[in-house]
Amino acid sequence: MYVREARIVLENHTGSYFKFQVLHQYTGKDTDDSGWIKFAPGDSKQVFARVVYHTGFMTTGVDNWIIHGKQLNKVKGTVPSLQIDGQAFIEGLSYRSYHGFGAEWKKHMLTAEDDGKTTVIKVYQSTIDFISPSGKSSTRFDTIGDTVGRIM
Repeated sequence: MYVREARIVLENHTGSYFKFQVLHQYTGKDTDDSGWIKFAPGDSKQVFARVVYHTGFMTTGVDNWIIHGKQLNKVKGTVPSLQIDGQAFIEGLSYRSYHGFGAEWKKHMLTAEDDGKTTVIKVYQSTIDFISPSGKSSTRFDTIGDTVGRIM
């Protein structure tokens, strides 16, 4: 068994201001939580300097992911707000990555080829692409109710 690590970057291609939270869990290990990070349209930011995963003989784990998003709406006046680039925003619609029927997490496997390299998560208006040196996977990015931000 080999212990590997990869850097994770998220890019905002939604055309809107957002707050994103990325959760990563290698089966049976603790969950990596990026916390909520503010993104302007077109921003690209490192969300994890490293996530740890295993490869090799007798490894049965998988890399699991959840991407939460909160769209931010621009406001004027004296309402309590978030500041991005000197502009005021309040939280709007909540979004979450799709994970498949009967599953809580989206699976995107990291391999030996990804060790020490960067995986990019590109978030679009209705889809998310996970792009690693070893391959690409995609899922939907949908609005949800008030359950965003909770690990279920």
